[in-house]
Amino acid sequence: MSKKNQYAVQKFYGLPVENNNSGGYELKVGSDGEAKIHTWRTGKHTKGKYRHPGQLLLTENNLMVMIIATERMAFKDRHSEVPCQRFLTATVDADLLAVGQQLYRKSKIDKADV
Repeated sequence: MSKKNQYAVQKFYGLPVENNNSGGYELKVGSDGEAKIHTWRTGKHTKGKYRHPGQLLLTENNLMVMIIATERMAFKDRHSEVPCQRFLTATVDADLLAVGQQLYRKSKIDKADV
């Protein structure tokens, strides 16, 4: 593939969220009562722009996700992650972002212990 067809790829760590009764967002938990961190990436057809942690993105399955961390990704490695559909302009409140980032840090520590 020629360089002109390549694009910058970013990997996003996020937690699924859903609307709550107060008009805000809350973590979407699984049947085990835990919120799980998943990863996505920018794709060639991803709409919108990433701005900062706490911003929401929409997956290709229309799942709303709070972005908690990002990292650069090599173009050649992009097929290891699922692309996101679009970045939303909506953001979560600082408290929810702090909870998400704490879960992210804890997951990094847990993986280092293995």
